[in-house]
Amino acid sequence: MTELTQQDQDFARKPLPFLYLWGIPIVVLFSVNIVQSYWHATIVLWMMIGSYAWMGIGCVINAARCGRLHCYFTGPIFLIGALAIALVGFEILSLGPLKVPHISYIAIGLALASFALEWIWGAYTKAK
Repeated sequence: MTELTQQDQDFARKPLPFLYLWGIPIVVLFSVNIVQSYWHATIVLWMMIGSYAWMGIGCVINAARCGRLHCYFTGPIFLIGALAIALVGFEILSLGPLKVPHISYIAIGLALASFALEWIWGAYTKAK
């Protein structure tokens, strides 16, 4: 598949798909900082789980569609982050000093770091 075709299929390069797949969940995650003082903790927890899962599914779909390199990493990162937030947030699993905000910071940090891979190897994989 040519570079142009991969770019044409990349949801991250199109405004509306980007907004639906990553923009709205990012706004929801930022709003958690505001609403956590007013809303029940379970609602805030589901907001975080849903946002990370939504972004993770979007990345997996985008990786399959266009071969975007960082999506191969961020998809699993966000999905594992959503699972970890659910397990720790609902007290099914204890990770010692790591709490829900720490897991969120780790997921975001790893996702941002995955963009460095594109600087090294290019934005798209050669074969899907």
